[in-house]
Amino acid sequence: MMQTDFSLGSFCQRMPAETPLSSLGVLLFVISLPHLLYAYVWTNPTVWLRFWGKRSVDTFATAGVLGKVLQYAGMFVWLWSNQDSGVCFRQPLALWQLAVAAVLIGYGQALNFGTYKALGTAGVYYGCRLGKPIPWVHGWPFDTVAHPQYVGCILSVWGALALMLHAVPLPTAAIIAVFWSGMYCFSAAVEHWL
Repeated sequence: MMQTDFSLGSFCQRMPAETPLSSLGVLLFVISLPHLLYAYVWTNPTVWLRFWGKRSVDTFATAGVLGKVLQYAGMFVWLWSNQDSGVCFRQPLALWQLAVAAVLIGYGQALNFGTYKALGTAGVYYGCRLGKPIPWVHGWPFDTVAHPQYVGCILSVWGALALMLHAVPLPTAAIIAVFWSGMYCFSAAVEHWL
């Protein structure tokens, strides 16, 4: 029987082996992948429809969820492989960090879930481009901000940054947060202008 020295405490130290995700550039590429897929499907819906047929929306929704899993797993591995404290906080969080994170993530996810509730899966995952009748929604959260799902995601990214201030050097954390936010702005621009 093979013995391993792995324990949950192993996450509180740097990952023992280098991975491709140790690179900030690779992490940013992984973060961009779902947005590139969204842009492709938005601008080439007939190709997507031809390939997936009646399963186009469901397949895109599955790809969207897998893209999020990939992004968060990539972030987890990047943190684990780049910080001496792994994915654990180096020091207790300050009350202001918790408050800022709670407000940003809470409101961000309210916008995100509100979008899903208002549009449904077909509306969120480009059913309007993939042959599904999607009614135009004027109520909450669309009467609050343009692109509420993307705004909600951006707020959540910045809320997560508030939590990570002592775990990740500020310049690096800011690069990740600005890039990730920029990718949501890119997706909103594609949907708005293309």
